Amino acid sequence: MSDKWSTGLCGCCSDMETCCTAMVVPSFMLGQQNKIINQGEWCSPSCCLYSCLGGLDYGLIAGCCCIGPNQTALKAKFGITESDCLGDRCCAVCCQCCVLARMGRELKARGIYSMEQMSGQLPATLAPSNMSFVAK
Repeated sequence: MSDKWSTGLCGCCSDMETCCTAMVVPSFMLGQQNKIINQGEWCSPSCCLYSCLGGLDYGLIAGCCCIGPNQTALKAKFGITESDCLGDRCCAVCCQCCVLARMGRELKARGIYSMEQMSGQLPATLAPSNMSFVAK
């Protein structure tokens, strides 16, 4: 895969399901991503902190302590060197839902839906680009 993100920070329209999840239940999305990225429990200290702080209401703390570290870890694991103009943590402070949605889109684009796939214990599940449904 590339050393760039598969979609831009504001590419929410490319995957409305992920975008809506990040907007409506960001704590759930952070928990899912935390489990996959950090090979841990769904509810980590950073996820609990995010939920207790009210997520979007405490942008500085939530972005720096919860979302930013996950974005940095995801970039390191996938070898993404592309950087946002503000850096990972500042971007997570200013655009939390966009960062959560982009990380979700990146995991989907690489076929990663579980921590076992992230660690290489299971293969990624990418669907062929020419896949279509056949009516019987």
